[in-house]
Amino acid sequence: MRYKRLLFSLVIILSLSPSAFSQSRRLTEDDIQRVKVVKQLLIGVDKDSLWKTISDLEKTPYPQINLQIKEAMAKAYTDIAGEYNVTGQKKKEWLYSMVCLNMAYFQFGGDQGNSRNTTDLNRLIRQKLKGYLPLKVLKQHGLIYSLD
Repeated sequence: MRYKRLLFSLVIILSLSPSAFSQSRRLTEDDIQRVKVVKQLLIGVDKDSLWKTISDLEKTPYPQINLQIKEAMAKAYTDIAGEYNVTGQKKKEWLYSMVCLNMAYFQFGGDQGNSRNTTDLNRLIRQKLKGYLPLKVLKQHGLIYSLD
């Protein structure tokens, strides 16, 4: 009898664990279509497979917000690559890495209205990212970290 209660308690505890809620973080078919668009925009510069990207998004605490970030990064990269006629694999990869670095800069609390000490390219990338990111994304608790 004691083992039954222990087993029942264990089942209840496991069912309430964070991993039990992972299904609520699964991407919908519409979300997967959005990921496919992102992957198409980043063809050649994003080396992860579609399924790895989906899996990585689903593992995050905020898959929808992280998808919005990926979309903003893809659009910013595509805009700049097109506007400046970026050609050559190395240059494209470098540009995408700069977009990633600038997104990380935002996520670590950078650019609180002061971006004077940076390059024109970084200012352009940040402007593009801000234009594509919903304002609430840059203010999401648990997504943006301060280095202070």
